[in-house]
Amino acid sequence: MKKIFIYSLFLLTFTLLFSSVVSADVIPPWSHSFNRCAKVVNLNEFPNIILIGYYIGPMVDEYETFQIENNKCLWAGYKFNTLSIYWNTKEKADVIDSNNLLLERITWQDGTIDKNNPLIKEDIEYSIAKISEGKFILYKSRLISEYNDGTPQKIENFQNPQQENITPTPSPKPVKRGFWQSIICFFKELFGRSCQ
Repeated sequence: MKKIFIYSLFLLTFTLLFSSVVSADVIPPWSHSFNRCAKVVNLNEFPNIILIGYYIGPMVDEYETFQIENNKCLWAGYKFNTLSIYWNTKEKADVIDSNNLLLERITWQDGTIDKNNPLIKEDIEYSIAKISEGKFILYKSRLISEYNDGTPQKIENFQNPQQENITPTPSPKPVKRGFWQSIICFFKELFGRSCQ
């Protein structure tokens, strides 16, 4: 009996010392993973500025920063991190002014969706636009979605919200007709002719 106890104690100690503790996020059973890429696609049109990614979260000691490259997927580390995007001039590349230069704040999302949703890939394109001297915006300009069920690729384009050249299309105004004009118009339309 004493040998069995000592042997069990030795085996338990050996297992605890040499086994590795593994922990990981597991996707919920009602979901499936998909590939998501968010990127800035027109940074090369603004050669005098740089974009700085700044993220914080539960797996980061204080913060992490990186320079954002044109047409490259953004990275924020762990899925619950929050990514903020700052801009600055190339001369002041190492300065992050959180009061004036914040363009966008994004909460990084886990790439899982309901298992009945056929979405397998999502590319989110952001564009920079200058709205006034020294002021820029970052807006979602395109969303490209791919599916695994034969649904064709879906491309959604979005307008720059600050665009000033948008002129509304005038709506047609109804023509006011008198009594006799209405009767003549009725008979014209009855025989397939236009009333205009």
